[in-house]
Amino acid sequence: MKKQLFTAALALSVCAAAHAAPCNTTTDKAASSSTPLMYSARTGDAENVRCLLDAGVDANAANGAGVTALMFAAVNGHTAIVQHLIDKGAQVNIAGAKGLTALMLAAHKGHTDTVRLLTQRGAQVNAADDDGHTVLMLAAGQGRTDTARLLIEQGAQVNAAVAKDKETAGVTALMSAAVDGHADTVRLLLEKGADVNATDKNGVTALGFAGAEGHIAIVEMLRAAGAKE
Repeated sequence: MKKQLFTAALALSVCAAAHAAPCNTTTDKAASSSTPLMYSARTGDAENVRCLLDAGVDANAANGAGVTALMFAAVNGHTAIVQHLIDKGAQVNIAGAKGLTALMLAAHKGHTDTVRLLTQRGAQVNAADDDGHTVLMLAAGQGRTDTARLLIEQGAQVNAAVAKDKETAGVTALMSAAVDGHADTVRLLLEKGADVNATDKNGVTALGFAGAEGHIAIVEMLRAAGAKE
């Protein structure tokens, strides 16, 4: 923490010398380990992000939960800030709490432009979090159809399943979309080759998940695609 405060103070003095106004060193009062860079990345203050990075602030510093400025920018869809952070050395595949990466956070929120940039800059499209959920599963489970389409175009494995040692072993992106009633995403996944009869560790298929939740339109869609009762 002392090192982070010193870095912020250094940035302030350097920017004051180089600019008419110093960098803003505001932090998130609700998060004691948040740095000015993290706060600016989260709130979308691109100008201050540039100021701090130009002053030499560490682009990969993380707070107590392992969250970096890149993750804050990605989860909020601040694509321009994401690009500048990467240009200044931010590592795209660092994982924070629960194994979540910047790409996973952006995909979960459906920030398709941010997802596109991250994949172009080397983000691992088939990475999984600590619970075994892939980037595509996180997008599909929220009904982020456009994001899911882009991920598949970028090489996301449509039929990847949660690993056997995880609580939700066997779950696929199709099941994730079906259980929460995201018909458009289900349709996309089927068009892209999702296995309609894949089962989780308990033998439940996407049809079973959709039926249990009363998603009739999805049940009919899955049956039309060859789902077995």
